[in-house]
Amino acid sequence: MREATDEDCLKLYLLFKSVVEEQTAYPFSLPFSYADFLNFWNVPPPVWRYCSCLNGIIVGGYLLKPNFIGLGNHIANASFFVAKPYRKQGIGEAMGKHAIENARKLNFLAIQFNYVVSTNYPAINLWLKLGFKIVGTIPKAFRHPIFGCVDVYVMFRELI
Repeated sequence: MREATDEDCLKLYLLFKSVVEEQTAYPFSLPFSYADFLNFWNVPPPVWRYCSCLNGIIVGGYLLKPNFIGLGNHIANASFFVAKPYRKQGIGEAMGKHAIENARKLNFLAIQFNYVVSTNYPAINLWLKLGFKIVGTIPKAFRHPIFGCVDVYVMFRELI
């Protein structure tokens, strides 16, 4: 795991684009352009961006940021992605643990995920394993290409 640099953006875009194109985890419309990625990835500070590398190859990434501004900035938010060929190898779990530790070091009191698609079982199971709870359900908030409109979960984990 290492901090992402501007030089990593194109590679991260190509990985993230492949995840978006699956249309099962992120609600972005297709086609998903490099400009779309930069709007997602380059949110205003404070934000911390990381690459997950395997044998020197970027295989995923995540960003960590406050979930909201001002009086809500003590709760973190994060977005993760792992390229399909590298899934089921513990990379997502390593990024999740890394994000939890980073959020603690940055004095966040909790992490909240605002949009976890209910049919994304690998993600849900990982977050439950790492101590997150489903604290809310948004009915039929995601148009899944196979299952139609499915629920989205809000997941939350305290860090103290």
